[in-house]
Order: sequence, then structure tokens, then C-alpha cells
Amino acid sequence: MTIFADLRRYVEHDGWAEEPNLVRGGARTGDHRRYRKDCADGTVLRTKVSHSLRDEIGIDLFRHILRGQLCVTEEQFWAVVRGDTASSQPRRPQAPTLPGWLVERLIDNLGLGEDEIRTMTPGEALAVWDRYRARPR
Repeated sequence: MTIFADLRRYVEHDGWAEEPNLVRGGARTGDHRRYRKDCADGTVLRTKVSHSLRDEIGIDLFRHILRGQLCVTEEQFWAVVRGDTASSQPRRPQAPTLPGWLVERLIDNLGLGEDEIRTMTPGEALAVWDRYRARPR
């Protein structure tokens, strides 16, 4: 079971900076604290931690946070929480992804299959879509 206190411990141990609250003159608002990490490769990571530190994080949300916000594996996360490592290195995305709107249009308008779309780079997929839009009607 993962709780928000674990997530807060992670960002504190991993060198994340709490972003100031610029709303209402800096007074605490909302139900989350926001954190930011500037990585050596220029990537900026952001996450937020609930003020309710004892609340459990659901498994789907936890996976989303690991993959999309912290960019670490579960093993790396727990190692940092335990203090086994001082800092984690975010993993680089394995391949550029296509925007959802483009995938939908390639499937719905052009009739392409998902397997065919998976083999395309973002540039190739956009070129296919641009050729489709430029065709004479």
C-alpha cells in the first residue's frame, strides 16, 4: 500500500523543489503541494502530493505517477523512499509517441490499423495525415 507520505518522502529525498503557491498571495489553497525537478538533460518533471499524507494512492494512480510524472520504476521509487539511494535518474522515453488526436484520425479517417500506426514515427504519421488533408476532394 502506497500513501501520499511515501510520495512526499520520495520528492524530498530525490531533490525536488516545492513550487511556491502564487494564488491568493501565497496562502495555502487547494489540497496538494506541487513539486518540480529540473533534470540535467533539460527535462522538467512535475508532480503534486496531497496534504492528506495518510491517504492511500490507488494502484492505477500510483503507476501513472511513476511512469508519467516521476519517470522511475517502482523499484527505484522504493529505493529512494527507503534512503538506499540519494537520487534517481529519470529514464528516457523509449520512443516518441504520437498524439492521441493523430492516432484517432489515422484510424477513423484513413482506416489504418493500430499495428501499422505503431510502426510510424511522429513525423511519418503527420506526413500521412497531411497528404490525406491535401488530397483533391
